[in-house]
Amino acid sequence: MKIATYSVLLLALLTAACSKEREAPNGLKVKVLKEGTGTYAKPGEFLITSMIIKDSKDSVWRDTHVQNLPMIIPVGEESAAANEKGVESCFRVMKLHDSVAVNIDAKTLFRDQPLPPNVKPEDMITFVFTVNDITDQAGVNRVQMDLQQRQMAEARKAQDNQIAADTVAIDAYLASKSINAIKDKSGVRYVITKLGTGPKPVATSVLKFKYKGTFLDDGRTFDESATPIEYPLNQLIQGWQIIFPLLPKGSKATLYVPSGLGYGPNGFQPGIPPNANLVFDVELVDFK
Repeated sequence: MKIATYSVLLLALLTAACSKEREAPNGLKVKVLKEGTGTYAKPGEFLITSMIIKDSKDSVWRDTHVQNLPMIIPVGEESAAANEKGVESCFRVMKLHDSVAVNIDAKTLFRDQPLPPNVKPEDMITFVFTVNDITDQAGVNRVQMDLQQRQMAEARKAQDNQIAADTVAIDAYLASKSINAIKDKSGVRYVITKLGTGPKPVATSVLKFKYKGTFLDDGRTFDESATPIEYPLNQLIQGWQIIFPLLPKGSKATLYVPSGLGYGPNGFQPGIPPNANLVFDVELVDFK
């Protein structure tokens, strides 16, 4: 009996907490899902939040938890409050560690732009914000720097993983063709078909070279230059920047380049698709 009474009381308390509302300066209702601490964010400060956007069919349009990206939201100056018609007004009534929900009709939300497909003006769009921090411009700079460093680390990890996978594919290809290639630690494999006798280029050299590029998987040619062209080495793909300084002037070689050291996850349109392992027959004619 006591357990039942406690359960009913707990449910009532949760219901009461979830039904608490605040009103933004423009009249929008802000439903408090979890009460934060302290005072509302002040004009000129920034809210660091996570955000979920859902439509009237409960379909999620955006979830920053999945993207692992913080939302950095400025609180406008007091003089701008009268012109705030949408969700931006609600940021004035948010506190640290708040979790709140805001419902706004599509007509108001998209007042300055066309409605998305299959969205009616009267449809309600729900925003759920969780305030993780309230800070100033210096704090925003720190958040942005941390985010940039994390994204760079994730990009490097993704590139390293792709290079490792591509190198396995290249080594399998070489084994199947009985090709004895030199294995550079970067993942590039190469065969010197003619060893030159001249000096070797450096990172700042401008190369004069011939080349032919083919796809590893099917051997199709995607580009070539039978007559010498000139190009700065430090502006070529990473695989070339790694191997060309190992080749004396006058050398010919075949390079097997993992996609991560070629054109990467974006490829080079229209001819080179994402994550393409490439083979280059090159001749270092000269450099300066």
